[in-house]
Amino acid sequence: MNDSAPSTGTTSLNRVAAIESEWRQTIRKNRLQTFAWVILVSIILLASVELSAVGKSSVDAGWTDRIASFVDRLIPDLKADALFAGREVEGSLASWFYDMPRWLEAMRETVAMAFVGTVVGGLMALGLSFQAAANLNRNAFLRHTVRRGFDAARTIPDVILALIFAAAFSLGAVAGVLTIIITTMGSLGKLFSECMENAEMRQVEAIEAAGGNRLLQLRFGILPQLLPQILSYWLLRMEINLSVAAALGIVGAGGIGMELERAISFTEFDTYLAILILIVLCIFVIDLVSEKLRHRLIGLTQ
Repeated sequence: MNDSAPSTGTTSLNRVAAIESEWRQTIRKNRLQTFAWVILVSIILLASVELSAVGKSSVDAGWTDRIASFVDRLIPDLKADALFAGREVEGSLASWFYDMPRWLEAMRETVAMAFVGTVVGGLMALGLSFQAAANLNRNAFLRHTVRRGFDAARTIPDVILALIFAAAFSLGAVAGVLTIIITTMGSLGKLFSECMENAEMRQVEAIEAAGGNRLLQLRFGILPQLLPQILSYWLLRMEINLSVAAALGIVGAGGIGMELERAISFTEFDTYLAILILIVLCIFVIDLVSEKLRHRLIGLTQ
């Protein structure tokens, strides 16, 4: 008995020492891997900067001077004593936002494009995402087909799609809406399907055991537990689509982007800034509304 006690204690100490040694080796290995990844990413970044020639300028002035000159042209020549004067007074806010009624109408069209594209594209993404989730669809061929469709829909650049639809349906809001529907379906479809793969399946199994069909399983077993996250992604996409709709107008897809294109064409950079401020303010409003909706849905009060 007395001889076995020291032997047991020595064995325990040896095990502790072995565990500590293994733990130190693991820490060193993780640190070396992290260091190697940092070095690799740094090399790739430096090579990309060199290959893209981002630090070089094709004009006489350096790129920093060009940026400073561009920013100077963006800022309007406002005068403190005439800030709140009429539109005919130079240096006033009204003269800066000289075409506000027209811009607001164009902005209304842009918001409508973004809203329709987000709702329709999101509904299509939601319906297809059930088929793209591995825990909800065991048919590998169908699942991968839907996923590759999402990949294709979000891979094609917005501008390319807008040009294609503009050629098919003429210039205007139709081309912009169709573009937003396709890109929204691709991006939200991926996000929604990945959310559903993280869903708890016990609710679905309970509904199935009670005799509920497939539609009831998805409606009451999957959607309630994922609805806040789905809505959050959906509203975020609405904000993105507002910017997309504004940019698509530059290629003739309607909305405020056409006013931006006109300002750029006539080198009215202060007008360009005024329209950008209008777009940013609209995004702020949408963000505030989406935050209220999401908080109300999850029961968070402030």
